[in-house]
Amino acid sequence: MVNYRVVGMKIGTVPKYNAITEKEYCCVPAVLQMIQERKGLRLFTQDIIGHHLGLVVPAEKAHQYRIVRTGQEPDTGWGVQIHDSQYSINNYFFKVGLPLKVETYHASDIGDVESFLAENLTKDNDVAVCFNSKSLFGHGDSEHVSLIQELEPDADEVTIIDPGIGVPKERKVRLSRLVQILEKADRGSLNGLWVFSELQT
Repeated sequence: MVNYRVVGMKIGTVPKYNAITEKEYCCVPAVLQMIQERKGLRLFTQDIIGHHLGLVVPAEKAHQYRIVRTGQEPDTGWGVQIHDSQYSINNYFFKVGLPLKVETYHASDIGDVESFLAENLTKDNDVAVCFNSKSLFGHGDSEHVSLIQELEPDADEVTIIDPGIGVPKERKVRLSRLVQILEKADRGSLNGLWVFSELQT
């Protein structure tokens, strides 16, 4: 088991995530790959993970995948359909036999997000953030998922590992700005903090 470390006022992983770039529409599968790899769990391709998560892509993009769904664009947009219980991340974990679970939190329900992150990182939980990357970085999608790599409370800063295509893999952002964006997100969206932990046996 890889443990988290607290050095001065930094809380982060040892070693760092092995940054993986997503296939188009596959930020969630790429994040799950990084989590599974860090924990030494069975790995699957983004195509397979995406298929479990209901991935739907435009027909003209289908040649990029070995297994994928095409058709009319879903109401939630191209990509995974994890809002649907049959394609949920927890259902994927169960079906492939991974001893993990995910719980999602809207930022406004957390209260002190900094303390929430510190607690979960020191517990060796993986924390992903689903956010509007257009609002944070000026480009990207309204629901993009990255991993929280490190928290620096004194600097009001978090380091995220971003699986996005053509962007820096390691990006430092103001935690206060990230929280502001998350708190504005509609409760019907997936935006928020996703905490991945191991199932208790």
